[in-house]
Amino acid sequence: MKLSMEIPINHLFDLSRLCDFDFCLAHLVLKFGSNSSYVKFYKKQGDRGHEVWLDNSFHELGYSLGLEEILKAAKMVHPTHVVAEETFNDPIKTHHQILQLIEIRDHWGKDSFKVIGTWQGYKKDLERLNQVCDVVALPFRRPRQRVVDNISSRQYHYFGFRTLDEIRRRPPASLDTSAPIKYALYGEDLEKRERRLSTPPLDFDLKLKDHQLEQIERNVQILRRAAGGCDSKR
Repeated sequence: MKLSMEIPINHLFDLSRLCDFDFCLAHLVLKFGSNSSYVKFYKKQGDRGHEVWLDNSFHELGYSLGLEEILKAAKMVHPTHVVAEETFNDPIKTHHQILQLIEIRDHWGKDSFKVIGTWQGYKKDLERLNQVCDVVALPFRRPRQRVVDNISSRQYHYFGFRTLDEIRRRPPASLDTSAPIKYALYGEDLEKRERRLSTPPLDFDLKLKDHQLEQIERNVQILRRAAGGCDSKR
């Protein structure tokens, strides 16, 4: 399993080293601008040959940024992967938005970035996405267990997770999450908590203490073991 985290701005260098790829949020790219340390960090990561995913910020904002905003952020960061716009609980419209991004990507050049589509709806909707997307993402708010088993799960990306048991039973190809950071912030060890920790969205301006950074590293190791110890960090 390849792993990445949504990382507070003050700890980009500290915590990126624990990840297999980088994951940045389009709304923060637009908020801080091209001269910010946030944007410069992720652009430099891409220039160094690292995989950089640009997210549509759905989870953080409660809605997805639109196509124009996502593309504006992409031009600033030059990501290797872009999460397409989505409309909550509307698989037909979301599929259309994914196709729009694919069309624009192809116009830019097929090697410009890979398109990530977010699954909504039913198994037939997942099968449609498999036909057109470079990566298909299964959000934690949807019932993944209805459409994947412990073998087929390994071809998908997970936007977050609910419990470690979910990762053990249906390990994904890749995962992005803020859980290792949030759990450490609240003094929690991932392995000792079987139920999901309900917390507010991650504060990207927070400054972590040394013992919290150490707990984050332990939580990352716990996640990797749960997924079967796949893929070591870069």
